[in-house]
Amino acid sequence: MQDNGKYLRLFGTMFFMFIGFLAAIIIILFVLKFFFGLLSYIPGIVHLFTLFIICVPASLFVSVYLIYIKRTKSHPSASAKVFSYIIFSIALCAWAYFFVTDIIIFFRHFYTTVGEYMSYDLFFLSANVFLMFLVGIIQALTVQKEPDWLDRQRDY
Repeated sequence: MQDNGKYLRLFGTMFFMFIGFLAAIIIILFVLKFFFGLLSYIPGIVHLFTLFIICVPASLFVSVYLIYIKRTKSHPSASAKVFSYIIFSIALCAWAYFFVTDIIIFFRHFYTTVGEYMSYDLFFLSANVFLMFLVGIIQALTVQKEPDWLDRQRDY
């Protein structure tokens, strides 16, 4: 009979924890909605937020390309290095052009939708992701094969 009491108490604790978790999430979402609703009444905050949103893809992709460039320096294949550097230089020049163009468009027209900016073009973003994967695949295929666990176990 005492086991039923333990299970009932455990069920009650878990049930009220779940209800409390849902209530906490709802309260947090309402507070955030209220806070961001108040932010729209502060002048210039929309433009500052839009400027931040314009900078996000450029900073993300440029930092990934710079990390790739740093890792390419130690790559053993010369042809993969040359191909990678050509792709990286073209991509970084494109990002520089699009980012500067977007900043000029922002300060001339103050659009608040991202559809007006070139760095949010679907073709451009997908081409950048494709190029990152292409360079990664080419670099991975030109490296000497690493022995897997079966080969290592057989050699010892």
